[in-house]
Amino acid sequence: MPQKTFYNLPDEKRSLIISAAIQEFSKADYNSASINQICRNANIAKGSFYQYFIDKLDLYVYIMTLAIEEKIRFFTSVISEFHSLTLLDQIRLLFLKGIEFAKRHPEYAALGEQFSKGNNETAKSSVIKEGDKLSESLFMQMIQDAKTKGEIDSSVDSFALSLLLQSLNSAVNNYMLNKFGSISYEHNAEDVNSFVDSLLNIIFHGIQNRNEKI
Repeated sequence: MPQKTFYNLPDEKRSLIISAAIQEFSKADYNSASINQICRNANIAKGSFYQYFIDKLDLYVYIMTLAIEEKIRFFTSVISEFHSLTLLDQIRLLFLKGIEFAKRHPEYAALGEQFSKGNNETAKSSVIKEGDKLSESLFMQMIQDAKTKGEIDSSVDSFALSLLLQSLNSAVNNYMLNKFGSISYEHNAEDVNSFVDSLLNIIFHGIQNRNEKI
């Protein structure tokens, strides 16, 4: 994450660096993205860049974390608005609202698209680690609310269920990449919603044959 010197910069200069980085990482994957180009667009010397960030990975994780934070804030407001829905319907709603988020923040949607196609495992795992930390509190709160309302058994391991729910996004992204070559949810909504429902059905209803006699 950024060095203290970055946070000491004037707001306008920080914003310019962030904008330049978003622009670069949204049109090129991690390996292809150029620090030189970011420095040119942000009008800073390359030497100054290394006073603000340790390296490209440091900047990349920071930029992706900003996008994730914005998405978590958006989803938190959605869940607050639809608090009366069941946990199952809340999770389904998050995927539907993902289209709205992408329309509101096309630059973040482009970042996500490049991220999903990237093959640098160090960069991907670093971003996923930060993303899991940020999304965990949202899912844990949703699970606790569901327990309070009696929707799910109080003995269910909340952390384990949270990990399962967090993994949904990765599963859906992999599905879309393999089938459509893109994670653009909007253009394949019907197909993707059906896949999401299949995943949610497994999580909430299990895989046991209900016709099997015990």
